[in-house]
Formats: sequence, structure tokens, C-alpha cells
Amino acid sequence: MKVVAIVGKKKSGKTALIEHLIAYLKEYGSVGCIKHAHELDLDMPVARDTDRFFTAGAEVVIGASTEKTMKICSRKNLPDLIAEMATSGVDFVLVEGFKSSDLPKISLSDFSDSDEEVSNIIKRIDLVGDFKIPEETIKELVQLILSLDDY
Repeated sequence: MKVVAIVGKKKSGKTALIEHLIAYLKEYGSVGCIKHAHELDLDMPVARDTDRFFTAGAEVVIGASTEKTMKICSRKNLPDLIAEMATSGVDFVLVEGFKSSDLPKISLSDFSDSDEEVSNIIKRIDLVGDFKIPEETIKELVQLILSLDDY
């Protein structure tokens, strides 16, 4: 199972990028998503984002905060959530957020000018305007994800 985190500052286009990646990665297998949130409420944007992932074709989506997850279960950390994805049989897991994790990351923000420590960035891209992402960029990112070692 290939796992990669999509990180970036608020409103940087993380969800839009994940939607595109889901559509392309489905050609190679099943896709699951994990979303990090500071608060989790079914009426909050995290619920709208996870719904966008389902609409894009993800078979499994877990919305997660430090207090609870979107699934009916107790609080879980990122490795537990990824293990849960593995038991779901997905081939790819796209993680939105969790910038302090040790996962390989595609970054939509430049963290070098902030006090946040973000490591293991394998690709940095800039999205412009209304997050229209060139098809060649998506294809390049898909090939990068396919080349990752299994988690």
C-alpha cells in the first residue's frame, strides 16, 4: 500500500489536488483518504471535504482530529488510521495534513519561512487561481506516488 501526505497551509488547494489524484490513481487500484482536522463536526468543512473525496471515487475516507474520527470509533493516531486503511484493502492512501508526520509529502506551501517543521517533502508544487491543476502535473505526481515504497 502506497501512502503519501498532501500538506499545505489553509486554503492552499490540498483538497482539490487530492480529488484529482483520486481520479487518476483509481486506474491503478483502490484509493482511501485520511483527513486531519483540528475539530471534527459533521457540519464543518472537513465533512464537506471528505464528501468530495467520496464523490471523486475514494472507497474509504476517514476524517480525523486529535479528539475523534469521522468513523464511529475511539480516538486514533495516524499509524492506527493507516493500519485501518490497510485492513480496508486499499492500494493507495492519500493523507491530507499531518505535516509533522514522517510520511512522504507533497507540499503546496513553502514552510521554509515559518516556524513549522515539515520534513520528508518529496515534491513541492504551486497551485494558481482556482486550483486548476495541469494534467501533466497530476500525471507526474501519480508516477511519483507509484514509485514510492509500500508503507
